[in-house]
Amino acid sequence: MSPFEVVYGYNPRAPVDLAPVPDLKRVDAKANERIQQLQQVHKFAQEHLTRANEKYKKAADKKRREVNFEVGDFVWEILTKDRFSLGDYNKLKARKIGPVEILAKINPNAYKLKLPSHIRTFVVFNVKHLVPYHGENTNDVDQQNSRTNFSQPRENDADESV
Repeated sequence: MSPFEVVYGYNPRAPVDLAPVPDLKRVDAKANERIQQLQQVHKFAQEHLTRANEKYKKAADKKRREVNFEVGDFVWEILTKDRFSLGDYNKLKARKIGPVEILAKINPNAYKLKLPSHIRTFVVFNVKHLVPYHGENTNDVDQQNSRTNFSQPRENDADESV
């Protein structure tokens, strides 16, 4: 349906159909039918919009990640291009800084961080720019050995016979 049809109940075929109708002081017998028809059109349009919105929300929720942090947690912060001051942005510059501490939870979507002094930007960040920090595991043998073969776990790709 076109927006015009939703409001007025019909699609005009020509500009002449949009000409104002003279105001007659008598009530048309079909007025109640016309009102019911318009109400059905409005109800149909509202149901269609509700179904479409539910479908879009379901598709968007598939990609949404639910992350909640608490005050005192450490996170990695991803800086976007707009967070750098003018002339300071370099595409080869590190964008992920951290670990940084969360100072306050403003709402489930925004957090106030304790940034290093050399970072000159606003301290409130959206949750989509935060990645949980899990700490460093120095006990893991695979992380210490850079020669680990990732295609075959627990195997070394270095030539041992040399």
